[in-house]
Amino acid sequence: MSQPKRKEETVGREMMGDEALSYVLKEIGVKRVFTSTSIPDFLLERLNQYSLQVDISLSVRDAIGLADAYARETGEGGVVISAPESGLLEGIEIIAQAFSDSVPLLLLGTLRSYRDTGRARVGELRSPDDVSAALSPFIKFKERVISIEEITVTVEKGYKEALSNRMRPALVEIAEELFKLKAFPLSPAEQKPEKKTPDKNTVAKVAEVLGNSKLPVIIAGYGVKASGSTPQLIELAELLDAPVITTFRAKGVFPASHPLYAGEGLGVFSTEAASKIVMEADSILVLGSRLPQLSTAGWSMRYKGFLMHNNVDGEDIGKTFIPQVPIVADTGLFLKELITILKQKIKEPIKREVRSDIAASRKVFTLKPHSGLWPYDVTRLLYQFKFSKYFIDLTAPTFDLVRLPIDSPVWFTSESMIERGIGVTGLIQSGDENGIGITDLAGAIKNIGLIQQRLAKMKGTLLIFNDNGLTYLDTFKSDIPSIGRINNPVNIDQKLEASIGAITVDTYGGLKEVLERDRQPKVVNVKIDPRYESIVLLNTGS
Repeated sequence: MSQPKRKEETVGREMMGDEALSYVLKEIGVKRVFTSTSIPDFLLERLNQYSLQVDISLSVRDAIGLADAYARETGEGGVVISAPESGLLEGIEIIAQAFSDSVPLLLLGTLRSYRDTGRARVGELRSPDDVSAALSPFIKFKERVISIEEITVTVEKGYKEALSNRMRPALVEIAEELFKLKAFPLSPAEQKPEKKTPDKNTVAKVAEVLGNSKLPVIIAGYGVKASGSTPQLIELAELLDAPVITTFRAKGVFPASHPLYAGEGLGVFSTEAASKIVMEADSILVLGSRLPQLSTAGWSMRYKGFLMHNNVDGEDIGKTFIPQVPIVADTGLFLKELITILKQKIKEPIKREVRSDIAASRKVFTLKPHSGLWPYDVTRLLYQFKFSKYFIDLTAPTFDLVRLPIDSPVWFTSESMIERGIGVTGLIQSGDENGIGITDLAGAIKNIGLIQQRLAKMKGTLLIFNDNGLTYLDTFKSDIPSIGRINNPVNIDQKLEASIGAITVDTYGGLKEVLERDRQPKVVNVKIDPRYESIVLLNTGS
């Protein structure tokens, strides 16, 4: 094992590997660690010794799902310990979705040995490199620790990388032999997450364009939320008197009640006001978005204005729409510099007619006469309740929820839709009595074991949009997502009632009555008429 050059470089005392790991997690500010029942007792005791809250699930997949939801809600890194490391493969779809969605995870996987690599130890694959090779497409950083001295600095580096710039999962492998050995760990280097600063000339160019525009429009993506820059977004919009449109995932970063809010979605999925404004705008500023398939309705957005596109990851700029000005920078840092320059340019308050146009276009959609519950019926009912947090699995039957007015950054979902589970894991890990999680039948079935395990302690309301599995989000016929339909019903109402205490409702009044109850938690099996029509998606089936 390598030896530090000077004692001053160490934490000052000998530690076993399990203590070095617990020590560094505490030092870098980790509060909560997610793991499974396979965690060794001595490591669990050590984590508790350092006052780390350890969340234990029956499977590593569930632990990864809960860590992912925790990271989405808090903006902190979700830390997962998998012993052995191969358990991480249970949740590879969740890790892949976190990579696509810019969610910071620190995955700590243990190797049975770093020396005896060919012995096919219990729980390991053919070689110790196989797990990291399988995860490589979905992690931004990976490193193996083979000495106690390096545990501290490597874990710290992995956590920093997960949270730096475009946040994504990072992997650190630790040999289990180190947990039983002693050495002097290196002192953490107080590494802080990195943020890309904007180019000053680019910011000045954007300020010039926006300051001279007759009708600028702002499209706000998840980068606004990830950078914690909602106050700056509101300030910029009011300074320019510019309308704001959000992507579906960024709902809530700009208040839905604000007179400059033109709705969510672009292209054929946009609101009436947003569609008109984007076509009339002479300049468009995109903040922190990849302009994904869902929010742009298959990239069907039509515009004529001068396009300026900000994203922390330059690779995502120009993939779908070619901007006149690319802005590779942290969205929060960019907004602060942009506002500073604009305040010097704009001396008088700007007032445009756009506010009245937005107000005139706001409406509650009217559905044609129908029997049974349609998704928008449930959406309209939820208007009457003020939940503190919304965890949503976007699927065909839940898609109309994107029209639910949200006034603050309390909306959590995925637009990559690689894996279902946010509706369940988000609600469970939040512990919020006034939170709501919404998933579909497939999402409930996939996570039913986790619901059963946590039901006694779960708080809040879980809605299962149950269309008997007869509809799906179709992206095969066209780039514009639509409702696909099949004729193979799955009826498990009795199983949901018996296994997780679900209350089955099939009427508007019945659902309202259940939502108004004080009982905690509420798991509601909402029977959705599979012949429903969506106010957002195009219908393709009969």
